[in-house]
Amino acid sequence: MLDKHVFLLAVSCLSCIPSSHAAELVRFESAAVPLSEFQQRRAQAKGETLQPPRGDEVRAYVVKPPGNGPYPVIIYLHDCGGLPPEVTTSEFGAQKNFAESSREVFWTKRLTSWGYSVLLVDSYSSRGIKDTCANPTFDATRVADTYGALAYIAKQPWADPQRVGLLGFQTGDVWRIPAPADTTAFIVRPERFRAAVAFVYSPLCAVKSRMAAPTLVINGISVPDAVDRCPRVTTQQSAGGAPVEERVAPTLFKNFEPTSPMPDKTTFSEWLRSEPQNAEMAAAHVRDFLAQHLKP
Repeated sequence: MLDKHVFLLAVSCLSCIPSSHAAELVRFESAAVPLSEFQQRRAQAKGETLQPPRGDEVRAYVVKPPGNGPYPVIIYLHDCGGLPPEVTTSEFGAQKNFAESSREVFWTKRLTSWGYSVLLVDSYSSRGIKDTCANPTFDATRVADTYGALAYIAKQPWADPQRVGLLGFQTGDVWRIPAPADTTAFIVRPERFRAAVAFVYSPLCAVKSRMAAPTLVINGISVPDAVDRCPRVTTQQSAGGAPVEERVAPTLFKNFEPTSPMPDKTTFSEWLRSEPQNAEMAAAHVRDFLAQHLKP
């Protein structure tokens, strides 16, 4: 946990930073979901040539930091509840005193204060989906949206396509951060992610495969032996891929239980008021990790 004086300094410095730009609504095409081997074999047997269907049009919100670009960019991947309503308002991102009522506000404030532009991908309302929290399942469209966002960023003059990272969340055992097994078929262009941050809530430890980019995992689980066990297990399971660091913060989320979904958006502001030092501790870990991999 952060020292009290360090915590107060972090909060006071955040309030002194110039406001970022207001959120801008943008649209991009989700990456085409590749054809399965079965589909390809079936088409070949019929003498047909199949092309992957075009991806969906996806909405996203861009918030840029003060100053001139090109900026490093963080692609923000929402959780099972989608983006909260305040992200769509004209004030989002522009007011430094905007109430931190959601994770999106909390992280957008801090990321822009560190000099990153933030692209908040709206995978659900773009498709008429409210949420998937009651039945979380892996959805290839989320991975496709992530790579569609990466292709969009590569074309923007305000963005540095060589410094793009991800920040996302896990619900149950459903990853929001792509691993090589999920993304190999999408990698058809030279653009790559340079870093990823994943907030997870897993008693089994977080990483079960090699990762495509250096990854910081912050696990909010409160299992007694997780602090020592998870970093060791993650190192073993991610061997051969990009480096992965797992930090276990058992007091990071108030009243978290292993079988519970991630803390609901409606309780975030209450948690933030009661656990401000834990929030800033997580932010400090993320800041240092991103600076290591995305700063010039």
